[in-house]
Amino acid sequence: MIFLKILMFLFIAAGFGTVLAAKAIVKRFKFNEKTECNFEHEMTDEELEKYKFERAVLNVKMLGMLIALPGLILVLFIYR
Repeated sequence: MIFLKILMFLFIAAGFGTVLAAKAIVKRFKFNEKTECNFEHEMTDEELEKYKFERAVLNVKMLGMLIALPGLILVLFIYR
């Protein structure tokens, strides 16, 4: 049972750490440059850069929550 508690903590810590550091992760790995936009011609350059950055941050935060999800499921399983 102690193994499951450690595994739970690791998943939750990694997931929420990813969520909290999302902006830094996007800046470091330049995910905003790889983000695609289907309506580029309707935006100015500044708006486009801001949109791509915010979308990349949202994608990283969603990934962080997906990483934390198994840990949250383990919380329900262990402490029922």
